[in-house]
Amino acid sequence: MTDVTILGMPLPSGATQGQGRQIPGAAVAALLVGFPLAAQTAPSWEELEARQARIAAVDLRIGDVFDLANPHENHWIGRLANTLHLQTREQVVRRELLFAPGDVVNVRLIRESERNLRTFRFLKDAWIEPQVDRAGTVHAVVHTQDAWTLKGSVGFTQVGGQRDFGFSLHEGNFLGFGKDLTLAHERTPERSINTVHYLDRQLLGTQWTLESRYQSLSDGKTRFLEVARPYRALDTPWSMIFRASSSDAIQSVYNLERAAYAFPSRQAGALVEGSVAMDPVDGQVLRMGGGLDLRQSEYGPIRTLDPAGLPLPQLRDRHLWGLHATWSLFQDRFRTFRDLAGMTHAEDYNLGWEATVNLGTHLKRLGSDVNSPFLLLRASKGWTPWASSLLLARGRAEGRHESGGWQDAMLNLSLTAYYQGFRAQTQAAYLQVDVVLRPEPENHLYLGGFEGLRGYGNHLLLGDRRWMASLEERINTSYDWLGILRLGFVVYADAGAIRRADTGAWSRTYVDVGGGLRFGNLKSATGRVFLLTVAYPLVRDPGTEHHQFIITDVVKF
Repeated sequence: MTDVTILGMPLPSGATQGQGRQIPGAAVAALLVGFPLAAQTAPSWEELEARQARIAAVDLRIGDVFDLANPHENHWIGRLANTLHLQTREQVVRRELLFAPGDVVNVRLIRESERNLRTFRFLKDAWIEPQVDRAGTVHAVVHTQDAWTLKGSVGFTQVGGQRDFGFSLHEGNFLGFGKDLTLAHERTPERSINTVHYLDRQLLGTQWTLESRYQSLSDGKTRFLEVARPYRALDTPWSMIFRASSSDAIQSVYNLERAAYAFPSRQAGALVEGSVAMDPVDGQVLRMGGGLDLRQSEYGPIRTLDPAGLPLPQLRDRHLWGLHATWSLFQDRFRTFRDLAGMTHAEDYNLGWEATVNLGTHLKRLGSDVNSPFLLLRASKGWTPWASSLLLARGRAEGRHESGGWQDAMLNLSLTAYYQGFRAQTQAAYLQVDVVLRPEPENHLYLGGFEGLRGYGNHLLLGDRRWMASLEERINTSYDWLGILRLGFVVYADAGAIRRADTGAWSRTYVDVGGGLRFGNLKSATGRVFLLTVAYPLVRDPGTEHHQFIITDVVKF
């Protein structure tokens, strides 16, 4: 059975959503389908699957943003929001269901359907429960709760002493059809950015997706287009992806929080990839395929700004065309938690293996500059070693091999741990190790505020080896304002070091401590957690500021 963990207390799936709901005629229905009358409860999906029951009907219960049956949410803001909000249309929800009337109950497909629905940011939550009527007929009742998706905002973010300002208009559920449209303007320390972004996860009512983004920069532009048919379930037979992107901008290399060098950079890439899946066995599936890769990198003259001992970056134009084969393993071992990275909403984590291997080669005969093999390895796994705990491990390695050795090679390993053994508290820990070898400029490693050392400025140091660790104590309260904002608190400590590119030696270990407020946005489809904290560096270099204010909606772990 899939479990839900709320503040450390494991409960059956659906229990967190179903208080107060009763199945009409549950005792009679239980008797008719062969369940003990004394139980006085509706049968679970697992029990119905064991008896090979069939789903007679699928009933949708699409909840509005505010639940006006709840006196705490029945106020003028809630009533006005529900009036202005266009509810998600039924066909959007039905397209994500992996079962239909007449099907034999399959618990895995029901849980996969719940997770698919919860990945939509315009839905605050989704769950599916069984109901059995007096005639013994099984109904699958699909509950969803809409989020508020129209967001016009003026934003201000401060991390690592650098300030970003912007405003945007974002509709995450256009006319209730589940389409995502964003118009935005942002000003960062490096450039100003105008963005148009569109995402459609049910292109023309199919299982294909479309994502398109165009950005006009003060120093260039970026373009991105992807059409894909992803794996939506364990037994999805095949997948396909077409992707193209390009960017033109002035790129900078930083050191000691200052730009050391700047140069024009043009990047372009394309990918065509397809794969097929074997038949699932014991909740796991193998997928195999291949594809065509294109990558182009072109750089202009380097402008020296403030190198402070940093070596001149080695820039080489590259035109890489290649073919690759791909193999992946996927195990369905999902569990649902709450109040780990976010607040109040369901968070799905896979405890099974997810592993991908891409092996290929760039070929001169296809137009590549060099013949060079390349690889990409990705893997993740989860565990629950103790009650009320979760441990997640992730790894990624990639690079290409040329006559001079490995080029643009990268290794990333991370470990995340959560513990919820105390009421209304979550302890979180994060460890990350990174290695790069002859990286392209866009893949340099930095140590600083944006990377996770919150008491320091951004781009503190540049290097080729790095480790970072963080500890957090997150406290959730029951205090909320009109069912819109939930109050929480956080205290944390960060540490990290990097092997410096300017000296070739390891830096000293930088440490900071901090804390502040966490706000859970209970109704919005985006920005579910907003942080307002202050961090103090315990290890200071000359010129290091006494503290840093952090205002952000980015949660790293």
